Amino acid sequence: MKKIITLLTLMLSSLNAWSFTPESGLYWNSSEPGSGYNFEIQDNFFFGVFYVYDDLGYPYWYTASGFLDGNSYFEGDLYISEDGPCLACGWQQNSTFDSGLGKVRIDFLTETTATMRILGQNIPIERFNFFLGDELQKMRGEWQVVYDVSQYSNNYPFYADVLIFEQTETFNGDYLATGCRSESTAYNRCTNYALNNHDLAAAYDTVNDELIAVVRDDNNHYLAYYLKTGTNQFDGEAFSYDVGNSPNLNQAGFPVRGFRSASKHFVDTGSGPSKASDGIEKTATLGLNQMLDQQKITNAPMAQLTQATQDRVLATIARLEKQLQ
Repeated sequence: MKKIITLLTLMLSSLNAWSFTPESGLYWNSSEPGSGYNFEIQDNFFFGVFYVYDDLGYPYWYTASGFLDGNSYFEGDLYISEDGPCLACGWQQNSTFDSGLGKVRIDFLTETTATMRILGQNIPIERFNFFLGDELQKMRGEWQVVYDVSQYSNNYPFYADVLIFEQTETFNGDYLATGCRSESTAYNRCTNYALNNHDLAAAYDTVNDELIAVVRDDNNHYLAYYLKTGTNQFDGEAFSYDVGNSPNLNQAGFPVRGFRSASKHFVDTGSGPSKASDGIEKTATLGLNQMLDQQKITNAPMAQLTQATQDRVLATIARLEKQLQ
C-alpha cells in the first residue's frame, strides 16, 4: 500500500463560506471539568440543559430553548425548574420560571466547539469525547461522502464516495490514519484491491484543527481533502490533481460533506471478506476526475488564500509526497 500524506496548511478564514451543522450531544469546558451542558438541536430549534451547582455546591440545572439565528448562533433566557419528583419517586408536577440570570449566548464555531457567554463570562466548550480517541482515531470507521461538482461538470451535479479510515499508524515519523476508498459497502474493511488502487492517508493539524486526507482517485489522479471534522460528520473542500503534480490552491476546490455510516467497531469486527485475494483480477476503475469537465476545472473560481499561504502549502506538499513507498 502506498502511503501518502499531503499537509495543506490553509487559512482558517477560508472556511467562512462553508456551512456546518452543530452537533447535538453533551458539551463541557475541558479546562474546568465537573459541569456539563446537553444540547439538542432539531432542525433549527435548540434546547439546552445546563448541569451546574448552586452556591453551596449542590447540583442544579437550568434550561434554555429557542430558534437558532442562522445555523450556528443561539441566544435565550435561562430558566430554572424546582419541586419535581425525586429519582424513582411518585410523579409530581415541577415548576419552571425565569432564573433572573439573564441570557445565555452560544456561538458554535465548528460542528463540536462553541463559545458560551453567560453572566459576563466567555466559556469555551466542546462536545465531550467519551470513547473515540484522538482526532485521527475518531475518524476510524466508514464514511459516506458527497461532492458538489455542479461548477465542474456538465453531467450530474453531485457524486458520492465511500471512504474507510481503517487504522492509525506512524509512517516515516508522521502520525496518520490510513485506509481506502471502499470496494463495496458490503465489505467492512479495505480489500487488497482497494488498498492497491484506492489507498487513503490522512493527517491532523492540531494547531489549526484541520484534517488533511489524500485518496488515490485512479492511476493518474489524487483527491486531496481539507476538512473540519465533527464527531460523525465533516465539511470542507476537495481538490483533484494529477499524480506527480500538486493541487492548484490558487483555485477553489469543490465542496464536500461526509457522514459516518459505520463505526470503528464495525470496521474492526463486522462481517465481510478479509484482505486475502479472492482470485479475481480487477482493473482500476475510473476516478472522480474522469467525471469532471477539465476546462471547467481549469477555469475554477479563485481561492481565498494569500500567496504566502500557497507557497508554504506547496513547499510542504513537495516535501511530504516524497514519503511514497
